[in-house]
Amino acid sequence: MIQSKIGLGCGVFSGAYGPAPQEAVEDTVRTALSRGITLFDTSPYYNDSEIKLGAALLALRTEFPRSTYKICTKLGRYGLHKANFDYSAERVAASVHKSMQRLHVDYLDIVLCHDVEFVDFDQVVDVALPKLFELKQQGLVRQVGISGYPLDVLLRIAQTQNQRGCPLDVCLSYCNFNLHCQLLSTYIPLLRDAGVKTIISASPLSMGLLSQDTTPEWHPASPELKAAVSQCAELVNTYTEQNGGNVEISLAKIAESFAFSLAEADIHLVGAKNSNEVTCALEAFLRAQKLQLASGGKYDDADLQQLYKKIQQILEPFSKYTWPSPPADV
Repeated sequence: MIQSKIGLGCGVFSGAYGPAPQEAVEDTVRTALSRGITLFDTSPYYNDSEIKLGAALLALRTEFPRSTYKICTKLGRYGLHKANFDYSAERVAASVHKSMQRLHVDYLDIVLCHDVEFVDFDQVVDVALPKLFELKQQGLVRQVGISGYPLDVLLRIAQTQNQRGCPLDVCLSYCNFNLHCQLLSTYIPLLRDAGVKTIISASPLSMGLLSQDTTPEWHPASPELKAAVSQCAELVNTYTEQNGGNVEISLAKIAESFAFSLAEADIHLVGAKNSNEVTCALEAFLRAQKLQLASGGKYDDADLQQLYKKIQQILEPFSKYTWPSPPADV
């Protein structure tokens, strides 16, 4: 099986970004598989995402056997607050078995310790990861890794694992390479040096911040960044109106074209809760490979390039900004 450069983020199946009925989930998964997407990312933390994804994959198994895709899930986080984290060896093993049950599989391709910055460092490297690597030896897990937001935390764990002779297979970073933040590009070489084999970049739209719709109330970005993004959205609206509404451009399309052009990432995760969103994401990925905005590429249309440069200028002050994680009130 050839690993696709795009993976489907199934957190959207949780309902957090709008209704996700099972019929729509199955249709979304079928479209993804038909279009060559071979990685599905989920987590017990995403409400019933594992259950919905598992049911869809089971229903499609005749058409798409287990060998035609990979499942990435997570463990350790089961709710919003720190009290809802459990990185004990017993819960690690129980979580892996529970996820296999929900997903109707007898092994998991990738299992990540979820949001590692919420947990004491020693609990991650001395308890959870050793248990996961033990499950890997048993054949229940194929690849072991971590996910989280602060890149310095991810790097410290990766370096520690490498020093111990047990490097991570996978590292998932989210919201760290997009129009308003490009920190991941400076950390990728460091993660490679720490032995990480696969680097996944998630959330090209920064958890909906760059979607041009109303930013979710729960979004942790600062008021200043939210205001800057709103200014960018207004620029795009003005550009569209000046062109008589005949141009197919949006802040989300510009954001995806930029984020997906980070060639150094092995896999880009994008959420899609229906077939149309899957198709749009794949089109955006192909468009990004042509434009190569992240490495200095340009739009062919001069006016569109000028719009893109204005957006870059507005968001440049935030290129190294990150919000607190975990937040102070969690």
